[in-house]
Amino acid sequence: MRIGQWVGTGTAVLALGMTAGPVRGQTAVELPAEDRTLSAAFDEVYRVGSFDGDLWETFGEISGLSFDAAGNLFILDRQASQITVVDTRGSFVRTVGQAGEGPGEFRMPVSFTAMPDGSLVVADLGHRSYQLFDAEGAFQRMVSMGGGDMIRLGEIAPHPSGTAIVSGGGGMAIAMRTGPGGGPSVPATRPIDVITLTGEVAEVDPIAQAWQPPRDDRPQRLEGGGVRLQMSMAGPRTFEPQLLVGVLPDGGVAYTDSSTYRIKVIGPDGGLSGLLTRNHPPREVTSRMRDAEKERRLTQLEEGQGPRMRILTNNGSGGARPISEDAMREMMRGQIDQLQFYPELPVLMALTSSWTGKIWAQRRGDAPTDPGAIDVMTSEGQYAGTFEAGSLQMPAAFGPDGLTAWIERDDFDVPTIVVKRLPQILN
Repeated sequence: MRIGQWVGTGTAVLALGMTAGPVRGQTAVELPAEDRTLSAAFDEVYRVGSFDGDLWETFGEISGLSFDAAGNLFILDRQASQITVVDTRGSFVRTVGQAGEGPGEFRMPVSFTAMPDGSLVVADLGHRSYQLFDAEGAFQRMVSMGGGDMIRLGEIAPHPSGTAIVSGGGGMAIAMRTGPGGGPSVPATRPIDVITLTGEVAEVDPIAQAWQPPRDDRPQRLEGGGVRLQMSMAGPRTFEPQLLVGVLPDGGVAYTDSSTYRIKVIGPDGGLSGLLTRNHPPREVTSRMRDAEKERRLTQLEEGQGPRMRILTNNGSGGARPISEDAMREMMRGQIDQLQFYPELPVLMALTSSWTGKIWAQRRGDAPTDPGAIDVMTSEGQYAGTFEAGSLQMPAAFGPDGLTAWIERDDFDVPTIVVKRLPQILN
């Protein structure tokens, strides 16, 4: 089997007004060059998650948060293969799903979203399907992802139709092929899709085709512990521009796909309705940056952090055995040594949108992997202001009435979810 995979982190004063900008329909808006500082002092509503808390709030790996229109918060714990629901006060409501092979059980939940009415859509790669649950948490049915040899997985959000989701950014495309012949080819674009879930098989309709940085067809060879592995193609280059997407309330999207500060706003009909830019040019990736990134990854590897892989090999008798941890570590060292780098650092490293459609865009910090300042704007190009670097993390989820959630971790890496309420200008 050949598998190709590619992926594609003085006193502040809240401004009470927004910088005037052109209305929708004018395609290019240059945002102000000078930052206007926003305060990160928001009112806390509640927090859940604790090492010594109740059993339901002892989370393992929180991989997604989502609000419904009533303000209930849904928490996907990938380690437990379970979704926990809490109400607007942070009180326990129910859990949905569990690890398993049957309907309503998760084999590999990779992303999910709560719909406004409280129903759920869970993308379960293990079942190669979207699992649907009603507002009471009862399993309804599975919808096959389809796609033939290709599966595209990304962050998902509700579509205003109520029967579809929008998928794009923060994900990967996986192509699988068996038998003789060459490996799968890299797609020429990165689509952002509207996925309709009314039938037995998902109907995928691209709303935008984002730019895909060109890549070599070179294979990547890894060796360790006497095992040789050849991947059919190399993955994305280090610091390569990600596809960052925010879904807007009307079903359109805002996204960036290049190394420059350019946010494209796409209407629900798929047409370009705005282009938001700011005078922050990308920086060149220097040899010092490349050496520092390799050293950072090697340090993570030795400390047991960073990405993990598990590979099974044929033992000659029809069975399979895992490659040893030492061999895997040796392979990962070789992979780090072979890292290829994009020539410049993308300006933006994260992008999302609020419940009402405000766009939050995080710039890169001084170091290549450091998060920087966060700009807030409307899709029409009205600039609300900027949170200084280090004053605020990017939110993990937005809800109604200004409810906004962040994931914090203590010194022992125990996750806590903190929910605060934003002022109206930022919601």
